[in-house]
Amino acid sequence: MRRHILYLLGLSLSFFPVLGQNPSALLAKAEGAAVQQSAYSRIQMKAERPRYTREMELRSWNMGNAYSLVQIVSPERDAGMVYMKADKALMTYSPRTGKIMKLPSSMLMQGWMGTDAQFDNILGAASLSQDFTHQYLGKKTVNGQECHLIRCTPKPNTPVAYDHVDAYLSVQNDTWVRLVFLDKKGGVSQQMDALHFKRFDGVLMPDQIRFTAKDGNQTTTLTIMEWRKRPDLKASWFSEATMKNIDTL
Repeated sequence: MRRHILYLLGLSLSFFPVLGQNPSALLAKAEGAAVQQSAYSRIQMKAERPRYTREMELRSWNMGNAYSLVQIVSPERDAGMVYMKADKALMTYSPRTGKIMKLPSSMLMQGWMGTDAQFDNILGAASLSQDFTHQYLGKKTVNGQECHLIRCTPKPNTPVAYDHVDAYLSVQNDTWVRLVFLDKKGGVSQQMDALHFKRFDGVLMPDQIRFTAKDGNQTTTLTIMEWRKRPDLKASWFSEATMKNIDTL
């Protein structure tokens, strides 16, 4: 889930049947609802700090987890900036300079624009269902919901900065409820909680997500304002020409 913005929305398959549960199938179902769709979304973010609050609005297009394009709508000083991930290429476009710059893949592990989200949460990177192995750990109650707890360990060469992810999936509606990203010592590096769910274009997904930093003293809330399927999007759409002309398309 984490992933691109829409990673924020949902979550090959190696099978570990435990207690009658197939963790890989559970993750694939949770992820397939939103992340594997081609879609357009409009998002608001609010990062709350002890001394200030930072707000941001984004527009996002994605084709599965491999292709995504995000445009910053506000604040004004960042408006028009575009970030794109096309397969393994990562780049940004500034309307002020008219230039496109390629970015290192390590940027995906960096913080997103002064918020508690990371670039890979917004643009998408690894898929929990496809790029990790899975272990079913039983059931836990989280945020008032009974959940399957699945430990996700990255496969070799999966570009992530954490050791593993504990994913909590709702028993009732097959959506993710909490994702906890842990380091090698078992410390929490990031936590994502689905605070509310809504059905967009026939798909049930979290429409309000809270990111909590590892020290727990600051949070960022991401709200999905609009989401709709875009089956017309193709890999060729995610291009430098699109980055420069997104306002006219």
